[in-house]
Amino acid sequence: MTGLRSALREVTRQKIVDAVVDLVAEGSMGELSIPLVSRRCGASVATIYRYFPTKEHLLAAAAEEPARRAALGLPDEALTDGPTHLRQAWTSFATNLPLLRKQLASDVGREMRQQRYERSKDWFTRYVGSAGVSVATPEGERLVRLSLLMTSSLALLDLHDRQGQSPEQAADDVTWAMETLTAATAALQADRKRRPTRRNR
Repeated sequence: MTGLRSALREVTRQKIVDAVVDLVAEGSMGELSIPLVSRRCGASVATIYRYFPTKEHLLAAAAEEPARRAALGLPDEALTDGPTHLRQAWTSFATNLPLLRKQLASDVGREMRQQRYERSKDWFTRYVGSAGVSVATPEGERLVRLSLLMTSSLALLDLHDRQGQSPEQAADDVTWAMETLTAATAALQADRKRRPTRRNR
């Protein structure tokens, strides 16, 4: 019974989030209200507040939805492939840029981004290590920091809004930059390892 109750709660929560995403896609953020979300999804206003204590919490959860949908659309092996996942996530994010901007500007959104940041930092640390870069060095740490910056929501908004790139073009540019920096850092570290050997000869 507990499992069924949890499943029903998740269905209700997802209906609420989906309603917000759809409403934002159809109109402006300024028109969005809890009663409007209630009418769209069929859940009462009180029910919505049980799941999301404030409108800010609801908007922050909805802003996470494009990335969740992007991950669902990929096979398991693609989730470990940075370029494929980035392209899919950014293409999905671009369909709901108002929500993304709202998340960047809100306290709750910043908390959710911080949680995502920690997961992303772990992923990039493993990625950099698998590419032959020692992350326990200043340049390895710098590479992880720059990778996080280049794949952030802020980077997408800058490349899309200010530079007029499509999400696909933006993802391609960032992928190129990451691969170039990773290869250069790996070459620098490999050269550094070889140098003492030459001096000893």
